[in-house]
Amino acid sequence: MLQRFSGQAWQLLASRPHRFVVVAFSLSVVLLLLLLWRGLQLSQDREIETLRHMQAVRAQSMDALLQREAERLLSVRNFAQHLLQIHATAPGASDADLRATLAHRDQPAWPVPAHDAAAVYGVSAAALRGVDGFARDEARLAADVIVARSLSHLLSAAPEGSGIRRRIAYVSRNGVLTAYPSIPQQQVVPAVQRLAAAPYFRDSLPSRNPGRAVQWRIAPATVERGQVSLFLSVPVYAEGDFRGVAMLELPQRSLDDQLSSAPFHQARSYLVDREGRLIGASTRNVRAGETLQAALSGPWPAATLDAVFHADSGLLNGVGGASGAGGSDLMFRRLRQGGLALVDEIPVNQLWLASAVRLSGVIGAGATALGILLCATLAVVHSLFRHYMARGEALRTLAETDALTGLANRRVFAARFAAEPLPIAVVMLDIDHFKSINDRWGHASGDVVLRAVADALRSGVRKADLPARLGGEEFAVLLPGTGVDDAAAVAGHLRQRLEGLRCEPAPDAGSTEPIRFTASFGVAGLAPGDHGNLDALLIAADRRLYQAKANGRNQVVAQ
Repeated sequence: MLQRFSGQAWQLLASRPHRFVVVAFSLSVVLLLLLLWRGLQLSQDREIETLRHMQAVRAQSMDALLQREAERLLSVRNFAQHLLQIHATAPGASDADLRATLAHRDQPAWPVPAHDAAAVYGVSAAALRGVDGFARDEARLAADVIVARSLSHLLSAAPEGSGIRRRIAYVSRNGVLTAYPSIPQQQVVPAVQRLAAAPYFRDSLPSRNPGRAVQWRIAPATVERGQVSLFLSVPVYAEGDFRGVAMLELPQRSLDDQLSSAPFHQARSYLVDREGRLIGASTRNVRAGETLQAALSGPWPAATLDAVFHADSGLLNGVGGASGAGGSDLMFRRLRQGGLALVDEIPVNQLWLASAVRLSGVIGAGATALGILLCATLAVVHSLFRHYMARGEALRTLAETDALTGLANRRVFAARFAAEPLPIAVVMLDIDHFKSINDRWGHASGDVVLRAVADALRSGVRKADLPARLGGEEFAVLLPGTGVDDAAAVAGHLRQRLEGLRCEPAPDAGSTEPIRFTASFGVAGLAPGDHGNLDALLIAADRRLYQAKANGRNQVVAQ
């Protein structure tokens, strides 16, 4: 029965080939869709694992960064405590500068000389009166001034590694302050008063920090209005007495740079503390007091977000409309430093799209099945396509490159110039006495020299630069993002390379002696804000090139 039915079906399809093709193609499409759906599910799992791994790497990198900053602050604290122990008895008795400085200690804000270092200021006893955490102790004032003056050199010498734009400061209980970047003198008293009320300063007072540990706080930035910063603070003690606080501020922009390195470009990354307050975001500035719940694109209940602040890592699937089409999932990982957490908000539709990209194997299998059914048509299409592609590529090469040297021609050179932003520079060069080379060795050997120049230009400039042959023995190099001085240095390097070349003559040359030659260079450029076009730039470079020839050849003229 089955055999009879299959035989009849085959006869029906064979009598109408177009139906056979349609049915076979439809079955292949259904099979492909089933495989694709299963592959999407598996690919999404792999994509999530990849994102987990990359988030762990970013978390380790950020942990290392924060640990370095904490160690930097501790080194300031340790150095301050060491200096306080050294100057505990009769400090600076013979220091004339110190005596002259202390003579002004009753001024609201009095400067302390600190050459080639961060500024140091003291605050009068009257200005400190009633300010919590500060109290004038005349017996220790001189020691505090000496310590702050020494610390000013340490603070201003702090390296700016890893793109971190930190602010670091030390303030003594006596109201002696040094900070880098420096604070203007007229802002010192208000700055000390703000410090007294700041949570990161108060967290280091003896009553709140008996263990003398590094404290981490998110608070309004000291400079960027309306933004927040991550503050680290640690108390300074000497002989058991509280003497001051060392503080370090990491502005939000420094942390945003780390968050922006997410491998999944559609993800929005956040840095939050235990209370869910934002300290950084990869896509925008964070407002003071802003929370993670308010920043997320979907309606995430507070109870669901609690896992971010209590678990070490995990993935939260959106609920209540946050997930699904147009929704997002949350991937989070806690940092070891500062009680912070790294949170990535991943759009679900983009995650599915990224998973689909991974399905090259499944798509390839389906394409193979369809290709078997349509091989004849594909063969014809492929043949025609290959023919027209080859013709098109040949035409493109002919239109965009110089046939002899393979360099770009003037049309491509002009198009590239129009597409590049300023600054930009042009180096023009002309082979010296090229006619003599043709006369002595022949035109075929002259072509050898031209190709040698082209090879030297290709290998002697950056990938972003564009060497071109403008005509005859005249060449040019377009250098995007380069000023005239740097372009002149490139031209000097190329001049030396060409001067050192030795070219073997062509077989039909009139002389077998190796060909040696030099070139003259002219350099011109446009800086940001300049107005000009390529023709004007080439004219300027050409004028300087001929000035180089007039000066004796084999040289670079850039002015």
